[in-house]
Amino acid sequence: MLERFDNYQLLSKIATGGMAEIFLAKHVNSPVNSMPIAIKKVLKQYSSNPTLVKMFLAEARIICNISHENIVKIYDFGKFEDQYFIAMEYVFGQNLGAILSKVAERDQIMPLNLTIEIISAVLCGLDHAHNAQDRNGNFLNIVHLDMNPNNILISYEGKIKVVDFGIANANYTKKLKGDAGIQGTYAYLSPEQCGGHAVDRRSDIFSVGIILYEMLTGKPLYKNLDNDMAIMNSILYDEIEPINELMPDIDPNLAKIVMKALEKNPNRRYASAMDMREDLQLVYNSLEFDPNSEMLPAFVKKLFPAHFIKMTKIIEQAQTEYLMDELFNNIGELEDLDLEEKKKTEEAARLKEEAERKREKKKAFYSRFGLVSGIVAGLAVIALILKFLFVDPDVEVDMVTVFSSPGGAQIFVDGEDTGKVTPTSLQLEHGKKYIIDFIKDNMIGTLEFTPSSENRQINMQLKPR
Repeated sequence: MLERFDNYQLLSKIATGGMAEIFLAKHVNSPVNSMPIAIKKVLKQYSSNPTLVKMFLAEARIICNISHENIVKIYDFGKFEDQYFIAMEYVFGQNLGAILSKVAERDQIMPLNLTIEIISAVLCGLDHAHNAQDRNGNFLNIVHLDMNPNNILISYEGKIKVVDFGIANANYTKKLKGDAGIQGTYAYLSPEQCGGHAVDRRSDIFSVGIILYEMLTGKPLYKNLDNDMAIMNSILYDEIEPINELMPDIDPNLAKIVMKALEKNPNRRYASAMDMREDLQLVYNSLEFDPNSEMLPAFVKKLFPAHFIKMTKIIEQAQTEYLMDELFNNIGELEDLDLEEKKKTEEAARLKEEAERKREKKKAFYSRFGLVSGIVAGLAVIALILKFLFVDPDVEVDMVTVFSSPGGAQIFVDGEDTGKVTPTSLQLEHGKKYIIDFIKDNMIGTLEFTPSSENRQINMQLKPR
């Protein structure tokens, strides 16, 4: 049986961090073939720490006011059995930090078209957060404050999401923080954060500028320094080496965008994330990229083939376990059904035995009373046989032909693996309703099917999860 946690079934643990653990999960009322979500639970030893709990829940309170394709969705948050949790969108992929590390291991740099695509999406998500309003139309003044590559998630389908607003600044969370000191990832702090000054949306733009600089050059800007103090001093006081000196062939307009985002004086930076994004799009449109350039989904899958295959299998297994758990979540009802079926079988056997005894008596009656009486008795026997047939009818079976597009899909009937793949044929009981599921790689399909004389073929079009 799967572990129940509040209104969710926990399918599989996928990560444990410093203060939280993350599970694949499903809401108890979600469709069987829906994509799992992620449950982020504060570890029990930290659930009594009010500061950490407030930071943890601040993320949920902030993101609940935001709905955007480039920000990870929050579905629910709260406390269950003394553990705080957030139910959030599960991004099946990698974080940008892992991607950049893998690229560096191969002595490569990120393709320029993908770099601009990723940063443009991040800026789009940040701009939406920066301009978020509450129900009364008041600006929330959200600033992320921890924009670093690990907080940018990229799915194997090419979706780009900003995550982890846990230390974000917003009107209604300032009072929770108090004098919390410097927070965030040191190598991606803004000068305002390092100096302890007031911050606004332009702080995030500086952090994104660092990420863009590193993606283009393949070199760290600050994180290679000896310690946190050295990093903060460099951010505050050291001049940044112009990117066109490191990359003489860089497009001049792209170089200007990078260095404008990295201005130490926030008044000389971009005023908004959307302004920076628009300039990036102009550069993107002016450059002539190879139309056959590798797309983001293929690029990420090629970097992490083992993880993609492993997690696909984990998700499929979790889906199957969830399906089986749903089928047997009320075993008492099933046992009652089995008992009723047993009673029916026993009653049918009793009636059959009684019919045999009566038939033997009728044979004796024929010999004593002659042919006419025998005919009458024979009619009675026929009636009894008809009665038996009515009580315990033979099951009529239909041969059903099953196809899928693409072919080679595993077939599950009422949650049980048939051991067959499409195209094939199945023997199904005539007139009985079945739930039939199909799984092939990262594609699925499901339908209800009732065999009949006019309905003996299934054609299933599989769809991505």
